[in-house]
Amino acid sequence: MNPTLATDTADSAEATASVTPEMTPITAVYRIRCAPNAVEQVCQNIAYEQTVEVPPALAEADDRIRRWVGRIDSIQPIPGVPDGFEARISYDHLLAGGQLPQLLNLLFGNTSLQKNVSLSDVDFPEELLRNFRGPQFGVEGLRRLLGVHGRPLLATALKPVGLSIPELAALAHEFALGGGDLVKDDHNLHDATFGAFQERIARCHEGVCRANAQTGRNTLYLPNLMVPVEQLERYLKYALSLGIRGVLVSPFIAGLDVIRSLAERYSTLVMAHPTFAGGYCVEPKQGIETGLLLGKLFRLIGADISIFPNYGGRFSFSQADCQSITRHLRTPLGQLSAAWPAPAGGMRIDNLPQMSRQYGADAIFLIGGALLSHSGSLKNSTREFLKRIESQFSTRLVEPDTGFASACEVPRSAAASTNASPVVLTHLSHSPATGAWEGRPIAAYKACQSLPFRDVVRHELIGPFGEQTDFDLRYFAIAPGGFSSLEKHAHTHAVICVRGQGTLAVGDEIVQLKAMDVAYVPPMHVHQLRNESTEPFGFFCIVDHERDRPQAP
Repeated sequence: MNPTLATDTADSAEATASVTPEMTPITAVYRIRCAPNAVEQVCQNIAYEQTVEVPPALAEADDRIRRWVGRIDSIQPIPGVPDGFEARISYDHLLAGGQLPQLLNLLFGNTSLQKNVSLSDVDFPEELLRNFRGPQFGVEGLRRLLGVHGRPLLATALKPVGLSIPELAALAHEFALGGGDLVKDDHNLHDATFGAFQERIARCHEGVCRANAQTGRNTLYLPNLMVPVEQLERYLKYALSLGIRGVLVSPFIAGLDVIRSLAERYSTLVMAHPTFAGGYCVEPKQGIETGLLLGKLFRLIGADISIFPNYGGRFSFSQADCQSITRHLRTPLGQLSAAWPAPAGGMRIDNLPQMSRQYGADAIFLIGGALLSHSGSLKNSTREFLKRIESQFSTRLVEPDTGFASACEVPRSAAASTNASPVVLTHLSHSPATGAWEGRPIAAYKACQSLPFRDVVRHELIGPFGEQTDFDLRYFAIAPGGFSSLEKHAHTHAVICVRGQGTLAVGDEIVQLKAMDVAYVPPMHVHQLRNESTEPFGFFCIVDHERDRPQAP
């Protein structure tokens, strides 16, 4: 089943020489169960089956074929495992072609059909790893994006199936108000239509962003992309258009290389779910070792976060399995960033100190049922769980790194680069149901509270998305009792009230704004907008495309 690499007769001498130890090897580690007198033959079968797939006599008779045969480096008994052996077999890295599908085929293709043989680990050479981007954010990037350092991150899942969209959005809002770091869809959440997906994730993201506007934090919402492969990009692009910075994917449903391709072509945080992986890794005599599968291979396809069943939960993963996955996610791997282990299940508020010792600071504790069923509101239970985690670590909260941008912002350069040609017409359809414009993000007013504000959300409309303008058009909504930051800057504002009423303070002057009123804010004048009514206050704001950052009064 494996293709062979052919060479011209004139090149056969050089080709033969390259099969010597000077070749750049990919070394696979196999675990084999068989009688001691049969293990060498089993290893030889693997070496031929995974490469040339012809009888040894035929390969030995032709140097062009023989040079590609796998090389058996060592065979060692496994201590404590009767008739168990660990074999290391090396393959020329050229056989993988720098591509993930052929790499997987080379390592374990036909051999995966053999009983009592499992793939335990792989040593990848730098030459091969250079073909893979790996995690775009990884451990350090996600910390910078969130502004959270020194402790494990707290995550939860929106569940169960059967809740309405407002109920799911309310859960996301409550979790973010409680200070949680990541809220993802449950992997069983599914939408019957694209329109239903649009409405649901827009409402959930808006709920998180409203909470971020109130807390000054940068909680992320990650929707689930459980759709046919031809729909994946459509769904992903819509999520990114809202300002959502990451998604939940299921690589063993969608395909490992499909996820690798999406992760490399889009600027998105990737959280990988292990659903369907059990067929590969739960039988110790067969399949692929859990650490390699959910650690190193997930990292290779670009997963920033790998979810796996925590020991002590309702699945059969052992503490050793979890340690192996964690090690493979963190161990240096060429230029690839370290990724986050995200143990899920078996975590309660009383055993969080034990989990903290087990996984250390660079882990994501994905807590679903235990958090949702804890006494009180989700906001309060999130605060309690977070307090217990923080008691084990020295937590440091900082402003999110502007190089990674806020979870509720789309960097202008990134957005403009997605337009292959100049924008001719932009028509933005407004949805009264969500209060948003299709294809435009609902965003937190600011990523942090260095300048205090409350209950403000922002919608970027025209300017940052490739339109040839000298201005940006935004829409702001301030909830009752909310206010923008008191600030000044060198650029000017034009404010157009279109919903409700509010006040604009410029210096010592205060004016009342009602629907269709227009106001101008001069450069370097301290100003603030407030909503002292009982209804939402909404206004368009026009500012310079290139502008300075706000300053304190």
